[in-house]
Amino acid sequence: MIVSAILVALLAACGQWWFFGPITKCLVYPLTTGTLVGVFMGDPMTGMIAGASIQLIYLGWISAGGTMPSNTIVAGIFGTAMTILSGADPTMAVTFAIPFSMLGLLLNQVYMTVNAAWIHRADKLLEKGNITGVRLMNFVPSFFMAFLLYGVPAFAMVMFGSQWAESMLSAVPESVISALQVVGGIMPALGIAMLLNYLGKKKLIPWFFGGFFLTEYAKLDLTAISIFSAIIAIVLYLNQEKTEVKTEKKKVRRLSLNKKVEVKEVGETKAETVQENTESTEPKKKLSKKTLIKTWLWTTSTEACYNYERLQALGIANLMITPIRELYQTKAEQVRELKKYMVFYNSEVFTIGPIINGITCSMEEAKANGENITEKDINSVRTGLMGPVAGIGDTVMQGILFPILFGIGCSMALDGSYLGPIFATVVFELLIFGCGYFMFMTGYKQGKTSLLKILKNGTVDKIINAFSIVGLMVVGSMAATRVTVNTPLAVKVGQGVTKLQSVLDSLAPGLIPLGITMLVWWMLRKKVNTLVIIIAIFILGILGYYTGILGFAG
Repeated sequence: MIVSAILVALLAACGQWWFFGPITKCLVYPLTTGTLVGVFMGDPMTGMIAGASIQLIYLGWISAGGTMPSNTIVAGIFGTAMTILSGADPTMAVTFAIPFSMLGLLLNQVYMTVNAAWIHRADKLLEKGNITGVRLMNFVPSFFMAFLLYGVPAFAMVMFGSQWAESMLSAVPESVISALQVVGGIMPALGIAMLLNYLGKKKLIPWFFGGFFLTEYAKLDLTAISIFSAIIAIVLYLNQEKTEVKTEKKKVRRLSLNKKVEVKEVGETKAETVQENTESTEPKKKLSKKTLIKTWLWTTSTEACYNYERLQALGIANLMITPIRELYQTKAEQVRELKKYMVFYNSEVFTIGPIINGITCSMEEAKANGENITEKDINSVRTGLMGPVAGIGDTVMQGILFPILFGIGCSMALDGSYLGPIFATVVFELLIFGCGYFMFMTGYKQGKTSLLKILKNGTVDKIINAFSIVGLMVVGSMAATRVTVNTPLAVKVGQGVTKLQSVLDSLAPGLIPLGITMLVWWMLRKKVNTLVIIIAIFILGILGYYTGILGFAG
């Protein structure tokens, strides 16, 4: 048991201590951590199903701008551990996870508050010329804080909690457990409704109902829905591209009727083009490919010492150590250049965000070669881009890729397949870090014009709309299969008994899960606090069970 306790404790610490994205990114997601907790505690199947059940609640939770609406790290790890320790049915994991997630918000606040001390320590080390010390400040103190706040309680729970967990569950009446199962059957509606609220542009909402009723009537599983929705999205995207090309051609023909009209880029002349080509020379100082790859890898550690005061500043200074050491030879020059990065910074750091770091490297390279680029110029570009890039990056990563892939993974896991968490974790990591590497290199090679081109031509909006179609159909399918409640009500008519569920199914199957999901979505649109919605779901599930109106259909 002690080995299990140590492994779970390290998992909990690394879930908060984001020292290296390819390892730590998915440790905030219950599907991944629940499976790992199950492996460490000798019950991988229970761990996987418990983690998937918890994950369904949090599919729509998006953490942005340094905020954490609910602590999914604690929910997944502690909720799964408690489920295994108590010997409860994995569907009960949800009721364990929610209280832990609320406690986890306090832990996160303490962690991010205390971490502010380490950046002040890094300021002093940098003044003394201790660049290695700055790098250590980004990693070492934050690890000990994460282990103290997350690891120690996780160790204590696994090591000493089995007896009281089992006794606690055995003391609960069976009817209460059944009522809580109904609550667990309703709870995924919250995560689904949050995704619907996020993805649900008015013109795209019908795709949600398409996914729902395809699952109900055609009995297609989530993988099939994903494939068909992807094909639909690709076809619509390509047709949109063709329509735009035709429109542009028509515009050109109209312009050509007037022989005086001349199409050219504003401010561009042949003389300027020739001059540019003549003056372009290879810079004396150039970042090597090895340094660029290292810098991109350090980018994934930007949030190792995340803190409320300057958020990602210490992580950004840490990643810029590598290129600055190559561009500047003396310690004094390196210290001078690094100081500008010890200021407030916050953006998405995995998918689209690395483009800013690539642009920064290109500007640093130009500055080192004597071009007229100042410290203010570099920070102005970074500050101006971090907001728009965060909006795009969080949408792509947390709002589209995560719910689609982890929705499929949860469905597979709840069907008993270990491929579920493996598929979701591996494909998600490959996509976000492959995209991040491409964006970093694009930013370095093309400078800030690379991002401006992407934003101006509308490509991002088209891609987001295409992915949103896939996401909405997947979410619709999940609403049909993962909101697992029905009604056991029956009415006696003459000598026969009419079951209300059969009547509803004859009208349209899945009306109760659909109705509950729509109700939660309506509450979200009315800005009802998620904690209030969670309490309302508990009340609805418990009252519904005891009055005989609702039952668990899992």
